[in-house]
Amino acid sequence: NEYKSYLSQAMSQLVKSPTKHTQYEWYNSNFTNYSNAEKERAVAESIQYESQRLTDEADEQVRQGQENASKKLNQRLQELNFWKDEVQTQIQAIDDEISAINQAKGRLEAALETVDHPRQVAENCLKYREERKGIDLVHDDVEVNLLKEIDVILGVKAVLKRSVEQAAEQARRLRSSKYFLQKDLADKNTAISIDDICQKLSNTDVSEINLYQGVTDPVPNSVTTNDWTTFSDTNVKKSEVEKQASVTLRGVISGILEQTYSDLVTQYKNVDLAFKKRKEEYLAARERLSLHLEKVEGDIENMDNNIAKLKKAIEDKIIPLKVAHTRLAHRSQRPNMELTLDNAQHQLVKEVQAIESAIKALQTQLKISEDSLKGLTRRQLELQEDIRIKTLSLHIDGELCRDLRATIDYSHY
Repeated sequence: NEYKSYLSQAMSQLVKSPTKHTQYEWYNSNFTNYSNAEKERAVAESIQYESQRLTDEADEQVRQGQENASKKLNQRLQELNFWKDEVQTQIQAIDDEISAINQAKGRLEAALETVDHPRQVAENCLKYREERKGIDLVHDDVEVNLLKEIDVILGVKAVLKRSVEQAAEQARRLRSSKYFLQKDLADKNTAISIDDICQKLSNTDVSEINLYQGVTDPVPNSVTTNDWTTFSDTNVKKSEVEKQASVTLRGVISGILEQTYSDLVTQYKNVDLAFKKRKEEYLAARERLSLHLEKVEGDIENMDNNIAKLKKAIEDKIIPLKVAHTRLAHRSQRPNMELTLDNAQHQLVKEVQAIESAIKALQTQLKISEDSLKGLTRRQLELQEDIRIKTLSLHIDGELCRDLRATIDYSHY
């Protein structure tokens, strides 16, 4: 029964009618709902407005960002193209200068090749002149100038060789400058190609754009724009310094070629002038020797005649001497008192003495004449030998050396 009583009470509570609200509560509840709805709508509208503002602002930022990036890329391309043109222009200038310095080096090498032959000619002339004989083997002006010519040629050769080495070194430095410029140009062409692609990219190039992780991180080994500008500017300036050094060296080379040519030609003319003067001296000396030889040969002929006359005179005195001797010999056979020293005897003795004295005098003169003839003959041989020596010297200087020196041909290089 207790259970039934409890169950009955519970059921009565469940089916109890709801509590009724007042009219005020109803209006107040509606107003509250309206207010809350208005507030939520206001918040929602604010959120939507802010969302649209942020969207528009983001769109504008992106548009401005892309526009600015494109402008910056375009500016960068202009800078790259400017320095590309500067580097290309400098490379062309370096190429032209390399060609010019190589031409100057070629002129030096050509000039260097030509000096060996004149040196050999001078040395051969000295060797030929060592074949001169006797008194003509003299250290004359020709030999002095030939030795000086060899010294000049050796000096010129040393200068030209050193200049060739300087030109080769300058060409190497120019090629080194060109290498760095070409490397810089290649890098700039690559950068131009990359930045040109970047500058042309747009939002519509869907197949070519993507998201990449870490693209905003600092790039290793990156440099500042000042460093970049300084790098190219330094390369151009260094190459310009080398180019100007090469231009200066080419001017020096031209001066060297002109001066060495002048030195060689001047000494060549000095040697030829010395040969010419020496030839004139040889000819004049040989002419004088020939004149003296002609006179000596005339004197020899006269002396031969004189000796013949003296011998004839001595021979002519023998018969009278024999007559006188025979007379005295016969008279020495006179007998006894007839062997007297009469006038005839005295005269015959005087005659013998006179003839013998004359013969002696003639013999003395004959000896003197024969000695003189020997002296004239020696002079004749000496003059003939000297003339032969002068003729040999003329052959050496006037033919052998002349023909050798005719092969020398100095040219401007």
